[in-house]
Amino acid sequence: MHLALYAGNSLQRAELLSFAAPLITAFAERLTLIAPVSEAAMLDDAITHLQPEPAVQLRRWRQGDNFAAAILTAIAADRPDLLLIPALAPRATPLSWRRRQLEFDLLGSLPAPFLRVYGRITPIRRILVASAGGARSLRCVPLVSQLARAFQAEVTVLHVTSQEVVYFDGFTELPPSDEPTTSSLQQLAATLNAQGSPTRLQIVQGLVEETVLAECQHYDLLVIGSHQTEFDTTVPAGRWLRLLQRLSLQDVTRDLLDRSPIPVLVI
Repeated sequence: MHLALYAGNSLQRAELLSFAAPLITAFAERLTLIAPVSEAAMLDDAITHLQPEPAVQLRRWRQGDNFAAAILTAIAADRPDLLLIPALAPRATPLSWRRRQLEFDLLGSLPAPFLRVYGRITPIRRILVASAGGARSLRCVPLVSQLARAFQAEVTVLHVTSQEVVYFDGFTELPPSDEPTTSSLQQLAATLNAQGSPTRLQIVQGLVEETVLAECQHYDLLVIGSHQTEFDTTVPAGRWLRLLQRLSLQDVTRDLLDRSPIPVLVI
């Protein structure tokens, strides 16, 4: 697996490196370390902390004058299977607003799965997959299965039924009816079980975000969908829709990324 990691200055940088080390040991065949030009010295410091195996193909990526430029150019040049990224700005304060907006603009445009490390950092023993069901929910299976098997972790697939209208796992239409939803969730849990990842399905009723956040207290990693939708950017309407999506990211994904007390894997 090709892993990329932002090694520049950030909140909880030490926690990110600590969290990433066992992932790199378990999965990495290639490792790209990313930083802006002004923070290039931090790449060698990250290597000292991570101690990757000699067989891992290591690349130092030094581009751009800020974290967003460095990450986007690295991902565009050689898209990794998974990007490990820390929280890059503190929660809203007058001084951090611009950096925070830049961070969420970045997260809304990333074309690869990413794992954002922030909050309580513990070994991965219990994984919470929050899903609204549907065929797209199966996209999480390869990464979740690999993580669960590597760390002998238990998986819970959580579905929250609610009166709220939410667009989850990339849906552009209304969520499906209860029967198809239940069927797809059962398929997701069965597929993970079949791949050797002990998985249970939990369906509860409540407010989506508040219920997921409350459940996070009992887990080490939250997995959610990106909510990104493919628009036809060759036509003006598609370009505008994609632009609005990237500028706002005002949906369940952003709120969970902002408020989750544990690391979040976004597929």
